[in-house]
Amino acid sequence: MRKLKNLFVSETPVRREEANLVGSQPPAPQTRRQIGISGIERRIVQNDQRNQQVIEQSFEDVNVLMGHAKEMVTLSKKITERLRAKGLAEDDTIKFKSYLLSLGVEDPVTKETAGSSQNYFKLLAKEICGIVLDPLKAAGGTMTLPEAYCRVNRARGTQLISPEDLLRAARSFESVGLPIRLHSFPSGVEVIQLTDKSTDDPKTISETYELVKLNGNLDKAQLAQTLGIPVVLANERLLAAETKGFLCRDDTIASMNFYPNRFLGY
Repeated sequence: MRKLKNLFVSETPVRREEANLVGSQPPAPQTRRQIGISGIERRIVQNDQRNQQVIEQSFEDVNVLMGHAKEMVTLSKKITERLRAKGLAEDDTIKFKSYLLSLGVEDPVTKETAGSSQNYFKLLAKEICGIVLDPLKAAGGTMTLPEAYCRVNRARGTQLISPEDLLRAARSFESVGLPIRLHSFPSGVEVIQLTDKSTDDPKTISETYELVKLNGNLDKAQLAQTLGIPVVLANERLLAAETKGFLCRDDTIASMNFYPNRFLGY
């Protein structure tokens, strides 16, 4: 009994020390905080805060970029004045200004600077011509209004124009004496064209006919891919060639294909 009692007495402090050690250890981190609805809500809040920081930084970058753009506008004006002072030809000065305008750094026409509404649309028509003339020549002489609208607003930077302003300015191309015009197809589609180039001129119709003849038949998508032009313009070219009697259509549920008119010349 004495030995058994001594055994209990000797083991008791050890167990108490173990209990004290266990009690003195820091509690294990709770991992349940990131689990469940509360964890999802916390992650959503963190993502919102991160997105807000990104947006704020982006706007800071935009403000810096706009500040540099204003400096470029001032610089372009000074360079233009120096070119004129050196007696360069007017064509060279206009060409230089068109390069700057294509980069979006030239001072664009506004209703405030133009004075009257009539003068504004005349000046805007000249500005549009300077922006789209070279791309228009590269595209074969025809450009859709949506494409022209995107090019003009990209060049104008922050001074954007409305589709109505573009359309009103385009209607005055010929009256201002510009080498481009606004053309309306029978289908109602309106495009900007070079004055010496259109989809219904003999040269364009002959080119369309030869392409269809070479391939046996073409639809508007195939012709657009061959010429590298929008589908709407390819369709108008096929319809113009059909109207002149060069092509015949095969209109089915699947597609509308055009074939060379075998009775042509009879």
